[in-house]
Amino acid sequence: MGLKSFFRRMTSATRGPVTEIDRDAWKKDAQEGEFDFHLKDRWRGTDDFMAQSVALFDHFGLDRQGYRGKVVIDLGAGSKLRSKAFEGAELIVIEPLASRFMAEVEHCDLGEAAEVHSVPAEDLLVSINVLDHCFDFATIVGNVRQNLKEDGVAFLSFDKHEEADEMHPLELTEEICSRIFAEQGLAIERATQGCGDALRGAQTYGHGPYTLNYWLRRAP
Repeated sequence: MGLKSFFRRMTSATRGPVTEIDRDAWKKDAQEGEFDFHLKDRWRGTDDFMAQSVALFDHFGLDRQGYRGKVVIDLGAGSKLRSKAFEGAELIVIEPLASRFMAEVEHCDLGEAAEVHSVPAEDLLVSINVLDHCFDFATIVGNVRQNLKEDGVAFLSFDKHEEADEMHPLELTEEICSRIFAEQGLAIERATQGCGDALRGAQTYGHGPYTLNYWLRRAP
């Protein structure tokens, strides 16, 4: 059953928030759509992509010099490493489409990371505009916690969605996210919405004013 059928048969009267979907439907529709997007994209091959990445991390107050010699996980890296903004860090990539990106996408630079994993303990874990494209939010959040050191920080930024669609198959709101973070053993250190001026004038995808941004640590 594809995502179109999945969403047609679900109504707000018969279901709660969608925070996970059928894995096979996700792989067939949402992930194929993601791969096609990256295959056709040309922006990631330009200097603007890295300039925007630097602007985002600076806007969110993440010290790009402070992880030299430390491990940074790029969760859902896509086909291009935003995390190279963290100078001198050891980069570990977790990206379900990594092998396909590396084989078929011209601008892909995932091979420059120290490790690349297509399936899922570190100092910093960053994820930009990824988690609203996944199929099981709670499981991913649990994996994030597992991959953090006791004093590590996870920075997760993704679009808010009160209704799911084919490319964004999960419903993610502040209330839903807060509940799942707590259930999975993560404490919210800080939370904001939007990206300020960091995306001004940049070619990008996602919805900057509607992003949910979380700084998370292991709960006591």
